[in-house]
Amino acid sequence: MWISNPDLSLEGIGIAASPTSARRRSSRAGVALGWVRERLTTTPGRLVLASVLVVLAAASFGVVATGAEQSRARAVTAARTGTEPLLVQAVNLYTSLSDANATVATGLLAGGLEPAAKRARYTHDLLVASQSLTALTSEAGTSARAPAALATVADELPVYSGVVETARANNRQGFPVGAAYLRQAAAVMTGTILPAADQLYRTEAERLQSDYRTGTGSGSLIALVAAIAVALALLLLTQVYLARITRRILNLPMVLATVALVAVSAWAVIALVSEQNALATAQREGSDSVELLSAANVLLSRAQGDLSLALVNRGTDVTDPEDFATVMRVLQASGLAGRLGPGFVSYRAAASRVQSLENAGELIPAIQAAPAASTISDRLTSLANARIAAAQHRFTSSAADASSALSGLALAIPLITTLAAALSLLGLRQRINEYR
Repeated sequence: MWISNPDLSLEGIGIAASPTSARRRSSRAGVALGWVRERLTTTPGRLVLASVLVVLAAASFGVVATGAEQSRARAVTAARTGTEPLLVQAVNLYTSLSDANATVATGLLAGGLEPAAKRARYTHDLLVASQSLTALTSEAGTSARAPAALATVADELPVYSGVVETARANNRQGFPVGAAYLRQAAAVMTGTILPAADQLYRTEAERLQSDYRTGTGSGSLIALVAAIAVALALLLLTQVYLARITRRILNLPMVLATVALVAVSAWAVIALVSEQNALATAQREGSDSVELLSAANVLLSRAQGDLSLALVNRGTDVTDPEDFATVMRVLQASGLAGRLGPGFVSYRAAASRVQSLENAGELIPAIQAAPAASTISDRLTSLANARIAAAQHRFTSSAADASSALSGLALAIPLITTLAAALSLLGLRQRINEYR
């Protein structure tokens, strides 16, 4: 129905009802606020508010402290039992594959039947590579790049070993085509397999670095200290207020609550700092050393492979000598050569002699001089492997220290925090009951 007076319309009636509802809600809120204000004007009301704030502060401390402890504990456990062992497997995979490529090239260099020691070392390298590949496949992380890299290594490694066996068979019979097969195998290894192995290494290294950042980051420690400061400040202010209104210096339950909170706070801070220092030591003196020594080892085997393949190609190779020079520059410029020990100088001198003879066209003397460089390379590799094992032991020890630093804290934090909150409530309840 249309009504000429808009104030009497149905729409007007509907709009007019809304302010009434709003006023009712505002009235109820005002009554509640007034009740709170009235309660806070009394001592019992203030004590009730103090009780609520103390419990909230204790709960906040418990949540922050538990979260800090749990995140650190997960990071330490992941690094100790997951990502670091997988990084070692990735390092072993790359190192063994690189060494296998260098070993087979050195073994087939002189032609005919290769030395038994070289054959055994090549076979051992392939065994280590297969074992590492299996471990990485069963424990691969969530990275989307890992499955593709694993599949590449798994598919191409049999191809590589098959071509090597063909090269070995031709080489044993004195056929020159054996060198061509060896070059083909080396191309598969350096062009396809090793890049995939390097991708696996990078993936595991990134995961380990993420665990280190979580386990040694200062954010959780800062949050814990802030939560401790708030909780203790509130407890102390409440006790000062109680002493002022009751003329009593000490409230025994609240004093005990404060002592309990101080104790668990000190325990938590010391544990997190100890864990952080131990995990940083595990990284600095353990896994970082493993990576650097392994990198030096890989570059050394790559250089030795280049040196041997250049001789296998009987002076027609340009790529391998250039790569050898590049590798040697990287070893020197990066400081990795120092990781191999003083024997590296002897290796460089022996390799330079081989290259000088080759460049002069004296291939037979160069081939005869090559075993001296190979022997030094083997000795340096053995020394690097011993140092890698020592670095891995240091990591294991320091990571165990990081884990033990947090031992018992996961149970102590909630129990002692609950005890402190209960004691605080008991002490405040005693004072509240005095006003009844």
